[in-house]
Amino acid sequence: DLRLAQLLIDGAELELRRDTAGRLFVAGLDFSGPSATGDGDAADWVFRQREVAILGATLRWTDELRGTPPLTLTAVELVVRNSLRRHDLRLDATPPAAWGDRLSVRGAFTQPLLEKPGRWQRWSGEAYLDAPRLDAGALGRYVDLPFELTRAEGAARGWLEWREGVATAATVDLALQTLEL
Repeated sequence: DLRLAQLLIDGAELELRRDTAGRLFVAGLDFSGPSATGDGDAADWVFRQREVAILGATLRWTDELRGTPPLTLTAVELVVRNSLRRHDLRLDATPPAAWGDRLSVRGAFTQPLLEKPGRWQRWSGEAYLDAPRLDAGALGRYVDLPFELTRAEGAARGWLEWREGVATAATVDLALQTLEL
């Protein structure tokens, strides 16, 4: 098993895709988790590396399950640091101009004891979002929100607690300039 102190990818164009069955693919590799066919080994390998850094990348998200148009993020900076059971990540990216300004997502997670690292769906931890200018109405087409939004422009910060793959608590601070339900 090849282990690296750091895997650095500079200037990549990456495709993230969720197929109609809900399986997640990163650059064509299955990150859905281990299965009987051995799929998901790519996620195990990535989360065993000490550090993975993707700098100056373009990220294209295609969600076939939701059927939304592809979303492209530019100037993507992603750093994932892994230890025996802990996984820390930071993602900074620039969404399309109509969506808002550069945003940042940070997370600190642990995996269950004796679990393969690629089973990220069972991790526990916290995530934080900082979006100084965001149109949450546009975001609502790509994620499930508890209510319908036509337009919601402003700043957003959010914290999400995750326990063994289930969201258990969320806190959101909003400073909205425009709101249309």
